[in-house]
Amino acid sequence: MSTHVEVRLPIVEVAVSDLVAAGGLPIDLPIDNGATNPLAGVETHVRRPGFLGLRAASVETLVRLGADVLALGLAIALVQPTPTAAHAFLWISVVLASFAVAGLYDHRLRLSALDDVPAILIGSAIGLAAMAWAHGPVFSKAVLEAALLGTLVVLCRGGAYLMLRRLRCSGVLRRETVLVGTRSRAAELVARIEQHPETGLRVRGVLGVRPSGLEGLPITGDVADLPDLIASGAVDTVIVGDASSKEECRVIEALRSCGTATEIFVLPRLSELSTAGDDEVWGVPLHRLKQYRSRTRMAVKRAADVTIASAALLTVAPLIGLAALAVRLEMGPGVIYRQERVGLGGRRFQLLKLRSMRSAESGGASGWATDADRVGRVGAFIRRYSIDELPQLVNVLRGDMSLVGPRPERPEYVDQFGNEFPSYAFRHRVMVGLTGLAAVEGLRGDTSIADRAYFDNWYIEHWSLWLDVKIMVRTASALLKGTGAG
Repeated sequence: MSTHVEVRLPIVEVAVSDLVAAGGLPIDLPIDNGATNPLAGVETHVRRPGFLGLRAASVETLVRLGADVLALGLAIALVQPTPTAAHAFLWISVVLASFAVAGLYDHRLRLSALDDVPAILIGSAIGLAAMAWAHGPVFSKAVLEAALLGTLVVLCRGGAYLMLRRLRCSGVLRRETVLVGTRSRAAELVARIEQHPETGLRVRGVLGVRPSGLEGLPITGDVADLPDLIASGAVDTVIVGDASSKEECRVIEALRSCGTATEIFVLPRLSELSTAGDDEVWGVPLHRLKQYRSRTRMAVKRAADVTIASAALLTVAPLIGLAALAVRLEMGPGVIYRQERVGLGGRRFQLLKLRSMRSAESGGASGWATDADRVGRVGAFIRRYSIDELPQLVNVLRGDMSLVGPRPERPEYVDQFGNEFPSYAFRHRVMVGLTGLAAVEGLRGDTSIADRAYFDNWYIEHWSLWLDVKIMVRTASALLKGTGAG
């Protein structure tokens, strides 16, 4: 179990770097040895774990899940007095899965069963469709079951939310929060959070320029300290407010350096008129960044990768065989070309391709862009329709790649581009892909690296399963047009 340090005297300001001396941050954070440690003589203690030793977000998920299971059990008992175990398991599994996909188990600041009604009705309908397929109830009975299930889930969730709000107010379930890049509206936001403890937030400090009215917060520091502060476990939630133009790039870089388990909110400009809020603190909208990717959705993405790649590999196997034969006849032995590439988290792997270029002359350096003089007629054809990349479906099945993600690059160019473009390294936060947003936007071959990095990071921060589907559809369209060369 990780340990965390908390300052009990709110009148003492603690710089992030000074927390190192108290064991609250990694020891490799730079320290000004000439400065006086503000924690000297201040009482500190290990931060309490959440309820039953679990983190607050995990407890809240279990409570909501338990309420849904109870509602489903009651619905089954009332509608089907003697249901078979298989039917009950099918109904519960399908409904809970649909709830999870709809985000009903994601952490939220505002807890309202009425906000969940649309997703609950859709999940109930999907579950009843599964029951109709397995058991075949009449239409009127299916409508009755849907109405009963939806009503019970809303009622049970209402009771669960009442309990969670009380646990939040009592401090049992709390989220340690830090404000970043905040200016004029910071004091108002902090006041609203303090007045409404049912959000579960507790503001611990401000990073960046400290506005007036927030002198009593214990933690201070620079925007660049955010990743280390989060790594220490001292902060669960980050709220980004107004940032000056000079700070904006530093804030983005700091947020991208944070782990994906951290919840990040952005206070929108013109908040009183904004309709883009995903959550709120007593009327103040907050936009949740797609930094956090739930394990459930990532598991669905991986399952889709394996399923689609397996089916595609079986379908295109004859095409790969014909292309390999043509390559062998034109260029001789060595049909499959293996090249080291960089994937998730900087891990290296062997990427598989059909050879489309003749070997470089002895002593010649292989450039980053394609050498047209080494590409034959067969090579040009398979490159134009991206047939040379079909063996990468094996890389997808191995777990080296995903179907959709940033394109993998060679290690030497990863180092070069990372030094030239600071945002390039953040592409490796997710698994690299067979295709990606940058590719379907025309950024292949000898194109702007800065633009590639921009679209790759945009994809990561706006990721959804539907976005993957759109990219694959656009990729298929490009392949049929023969625009895959580059």
